[in-house]
Amino acid sequence: MALFRSALWWLSEPEIEAVVWLALVHAATLWLPCALFAAADRWGFWSQYRLPRSRPDMAPTMPANMKRDADAIVEQIVGTFVVVPIIAVAAIPMLRAAGIPLLDTPGPPTGTWVRDVALMVLGCDTLFYFTHRALHHPWLYAAIHKKHHEYKATNVWASEYFGVIDLLCNVMPGVVPALLLGSHFAVFLTFTALRGYQTVQSHAGYDLPFDPLNRGPFHGGARRHDFHHSHNVGCYGDWTPFWDWMLGTDVHYTAYCQKRGPTLTY
Repeated sequence: MALFRSALWWLSEPEIEAVVWLALVHAATLWLPCALFAAADRWGFWSQYRLPRSRPDMAPTMPANMKRDADAIVEQIVGTFVVVPIIAVAAIPMLRAAGIPLLDTPGPPTGTWVRDVALMVLGCDTLFYFTHRALHHPWLYAAIHKKHHEYKATNVWASEYFGVIDLLCNVMPGVVPALLLGSHFAVFLTFTALRGYQTVQSHAGYDLPFDPLNRGPFHGGARRHDFHHSHNVGCYGDWTPFWDWMLGTDVHYTAYCQKRGPTLTY
């Protein structure tokens, strides 16, 4: 901690602690799920839940895709140890302005904790949908979001494969609800951990029936996002299918599912 204290001399000790915890939670909930799903790819213990990969440009062993994976891993390392800590430091003024209680103050009651996490999920789902949909507008897509769609099939290494502006557009829907709620920082860390796993899970290429973030109100998240990458149309939602259903941006996905039936082949 002394090293961080000397490097971040303008921050208070609780603020430095917040930066460190945010970077650690991000790293853990990104790399551990990536390792789990990469192991599933390697040893096939979830092969029955693997989403289909019959189109040539979706094959993970295609040389261009293997090179992209290698590039994405390098970018993810840089993002984990450089970019995210810088964003965490830059976020401190927003935390101050929002009056977010840091880890030197007691956490809220359990009911408040659960309520705020649920509201963060709903807020993030809404903001992400409209941000993501905007990034698919021709004026923005090529300059900002096209890199992420170099992946024609979901893959754990696609989880954070995007440029800096796209990264910020992905981060802010998860931060703004916490700022508006003025939630305790520990509650925000809880949400950040859930969202870290959810991001990897939705990019992993597995439709796991036992995953609570892929069933119930979040049903079909992995399959919908896989369709979004493979067809690059609709399915802009993050946590739930609500906004795609409400605004009709799931029509291509629905038609595709109806046409293909229970066994989908992309």
